Amino acid sequence: MFKILLFILLGVFSLGIDRALAEVQISSADLGDAIVKEFAEQGFDENLELDIFGGQSSFFIPEAKQAKIMLSNLKIDEMQNKFSVNVEIFADGKAAAQTSLIGKYYVMEEVFVPQRNLDKGEIIQAADLKKIRVRTTRIKPMYVTELAKLEGMEVKRALKAGKLISGKEVGAPLLVHKNDKVDLLYKTKQMQIIAKGIVQEDGAQGQKIEVENTQSHKKVFGTVISADTIAVENQ
Repeated sequence: MFKILLFILLGVFSLGIDRALAEVQISSADLGDAIVKEFAEQGFDENLELDIFGGQSSFFIPEAKQAKIMLSNLKIDEMQNKFSVNVEIFADGKAAAQTSLIGKYYVMEEVFVPQRNLDKGEIIQAADLKKIRVRTTRIKPMYVTELAKLEGMEVKRALKAGKLISGKEVGAPLLVHKNDKVDLLYKTKQMQIIAKGIVQEDGAQGQKIEVENTQSHKKVFGTVISADTIAVENQ
């Protein structure tokens, strides 16, 4: 009988400890997710990043099994990308905490950047790139961020892993180089003539460059068709 009573008492004590250890933690990330959803309900893009700098941004609620975040009075200043919102935490159906938050919001965009350092002269492959999220305010017109516009391009200046790529740092691969010997294609409606020439400057496919006709020694401009052919413009 004594042993049975002892086990019952120990069981009650253990149950009390479990209840005492029950707790709910709400992090700033949890609050951020809730606020982003509230933004979406007001018609904003959900692809946002928040910077909360005013108010209590995390909560620890002891002796609770579950909690719910309730938001109200979300105010958005689109001119300065600022927001304010009232937060109330309910634990097990009862009001447990409240605060008012202020902060800034940033619209995010997915871009492609180098996965590794790339040296000058390398041809960019899809495997050389990775996708990251950055604030749209960081994406200037000079940057090339789309996979389709980067894959197959030649590195003109060494690229660092994880850094945005500017248009000056990449370009179409060079097909011809200065002093290369090529065919010069002269074409009219009536005929087509091929002469020999020497490239005067580096050029990529479709680029207009200067070449010299080896027979007449005349310098003309033409469009790079391939690694050995330049289509000369009508003079």
